[in-house]
Formats: sequence, structure tokens, C-alpha cells
Amino acid sequence: MKIQNVEVLANYLDSDLGWRKKELTFIVSSMSSTNKRNIDIHLRIGIAILYAHWEGYIKNAGTYYVIYIKQLGLRYDELRENFIALALRNTFCTCLETNKTSTHTKLVNILVNNLSTIANIPYYDVIDTQSNLRWKVFKEILDTLGLEDSFYITKDKQINKLVDNRNDVAHGQRVYFDEDEFLNLYNEVTNMLDCFKEQIIQAASEETFKRNF
Repeated sequence: MKIQNVEVLANYLDSDLGWRKKELTFIVSSMSSTNKRNIDIHLRIGIAILYAHWEGYIKNAGTYYVIYIKQLGLRYDELRENFIALALRNTFCTCLETNKTSTHTKLVNILVNNLSTIANIPYYDVIDTQSNLRWKVFKEILDTLGLEDSFYITKDKQINKLVDNRNDVAHGQRVYFDEDEFLNLYNEVTNMLDCFKEQIIQAASEETFKRNF
């Protein structure tokens, strides 16, 4: 996958969100036309799909952004601290698994002598949703990408509620949901996905991933 510029990044983000919104719109519209005796079935389906698109888009969009930054070929000393940490994540993990000074020295050498080399930023599975994208997990993803959390911080309860509801459905619980409550959750989630997309585009355009000199 090549994401050479912000325009290509925005196209990937728009395309990935577009089909998800189309599917969610279909689910919501089908609820209004269904027999009320079957509404509980539609709501359970809706909760499962709403969560799937919440987790799926955050993971994909975050990955596209990391790929874009990786392909810029920036040096360690050009990057913000969060992306330096991301580039050195595997090295940190290796150091934690051993007491060998030689292994630790490799990390110190990068930090002291090689910050002017190209950062090898991984992108595969670095956006870890833990298959349960609760608020704390999402906050960690925002921190990893260097994105502000101010828009989402008051929505922690809605995010956690979505995860709990999805887990009840996935584990075969015979649970019932209020239609208005679902529609409110649907609006909140789609708004957050829109915001996440715009944050990434803005961050890429303004190059906030770069260190301020």
C-alpha cells in the first residue's frame, strides 16, 4: 500500500468510512420499516454492526496514518516523541525481556548516536484495539498517534456501553435494547468516526507528527 501524500491518505480514509456509513444507514432505515415485533432482532444486529465499524474504522484509519508517516522516511530527530516511541517499540520490548547489557546498549546507541538515521516505523498491528475498543484502549490509540482527546473525553460512557452491549450480543445473551438509545449511540459513534478522520487529515496536513524545533 502506497500513501504518498495527504490527498491519497484522505481518499483512503473517505473510502473506508463511506461504505461503513452506507451499511449503518441501511441498518437504521430498516428499523423504521420493520414490524415492531421484530425490532429487538434488528437492534441486536445493529449493535453488533455498529461496534464492528467502530473498531474496524479506528484500526484501519490509524494504520493508514502510520503508513503515510512511515513512507515519508523521516529521521528519528524529526519525529514527535510518540512516533519515536512507536519506531522503537520492538526494541523496548526486547530490552524488557533480557538483562543483557549488549541488547540494552543497542537501544542506548540509537537514542544517543543515531537519532539522525531514518526511523523504521512499524505499521502492522500497531493500532491495537484489543478486540474490545473501550475508552481506555481508544485513549491509548489517540496517544500513539499524537491526536487530541478533547472531543471524545466526555463520551467515555457511551464508548464503554457500546462495547458492553456488543459483548452481550456476541456471547449469546438474550438482551433487549431501547430503539432511541440505539439511535443516540449510532449518532455518537458516527460523529466520533467523522472526527477521527478529520483529525488525521488535519494532523497530516499540518505535519503535527514532526518535532517542533
